[in-house]
Amino acid sequence: MNPASLNTLKSFDLVRYEEELQFLVNIDSGSYCLDGLGRIADWFADRLKAIGFEVEFYQAQPNRYGRSLYACFGNPAKLDLLILCHSDTVFPKGTVAAWPFSVSGDRYRGPGVADMKAGCLMALHALEQLRLADHLKGSVGFFLNAEEEISCPTTRSVIEEKSRLASVVISTEPGRADGSCVRQRKGVSRYKLAFHGKTAHSGVAPQDGACAITEMSRLILELKSREVPEQGITINPGLVKGGTSVNTVPDYAECEIDIRVTKSEDATKLHNWLVERVLLPEDPRVRIEIEGGETRPPMVPNSRAEELIEIMNTIGRHHGLDLKWAFSGGGSDACFASAFDIPALCGVGPVGGNYHTSAEYLKTADLNQRLCIFRDFVENICNGKD
Repeated sequence: MNPASLNTLKSFDLVRYEEELQFLVNIDSGSYCLDGLGRIADWFADRLKAIGFEVEFYQAQPNRYGRSLYACFGNPAKLDLLILCHSDTVFPKGTVAAWPFSVSGDRYRGPGVADMKAGCLMALHALEQLRLADHLKGSVGFFLNAEEEISCPTTRSVIEEKSRLASVVISTEPGRADGSCVRQRKGVSRYKLAFHGKTAHSGVAPQDGACAITEMSRLILELKSREVPEQGITINPGLVKGGTSVNTVPDYAECEIDIRVTKSEDATKLHNWLVERVLLPEDPRVRIEIEGGETRPPMVPNSRAEELIEIMNTIGRHHGLDLKWAFSGGGSDACFASAFDIPALCGVGPVGGNYHTSAEYLKTADLNQRLCIFRDFVENICNGKD
């Protein structure tokens, strides 16, 4: 890309950005805060309609999941770029009352301030600036997902559908704490296993019982033995429970498993092994049930993605910022596009840290630079300048 082709649009109004970020952060929008998610979707819809975007909402189960939004400018059947954002956070209703938006030195703080309300707002401001200056000539889609933090139970199909229409997909998830954007991500699989045994008195007639917890323990240890960290395969039995009293052979136990991989074939192998293993309990009196599977495939850069990284690096240098790129063990919605070999980039949003905790923050030091880099990248991709 010729740096001379970069636009000369002005910097962003950071006072307005801060005011609007405060407004968004101070809305409880955990994945099950349906009212807050609806307010945010409506707010973005109004702003996008005002600059000529066609808007539609997605809410497959209105009593269970929040309202997601898709907006499109240009040709809806062939997108130059699809931008992925999410409005939901991990914080439950009532969090904002105890921990509202605040400014401390060069950091913004508050629930979801970095993951990822700042990235959603960055995308909106970039699109507004490009449209108002008549600098957006191509086609762009914008998806605001209300279910990202709970692995997209009803929106995955929407993301996949829109991704298939796009030449490039980019997610404005936050940059890493060291400033890095994300070029590659692990895939994620989630399982819930239920073990049904037989109860008995542990002192009087233990031989009559079939211990569900013992069977669960065996399976967990076997599954953990298939962990290969040096190949990117990690397995975490994150939740376990079972039993009713210490002197009773437990007839029920359950566990939830998180599996991360760098290759889709590894997820498939583990899935197939697990499905076969639950049919073969060591104690035949115990019955095992399994639910779940892959929730996000790995995001693996293809050759076009590597070219896009270089384009963004060039734009970054134009704005005085040397971008870095990292591998992340976490999944994101950009993974869905990558599974179709569509070039996808992630973690290009403003930089923050301590995500999903009460110490979450967003850095302001290079905020304007990152906003400008993202805006110029959108213009170059949508207007075919690369």
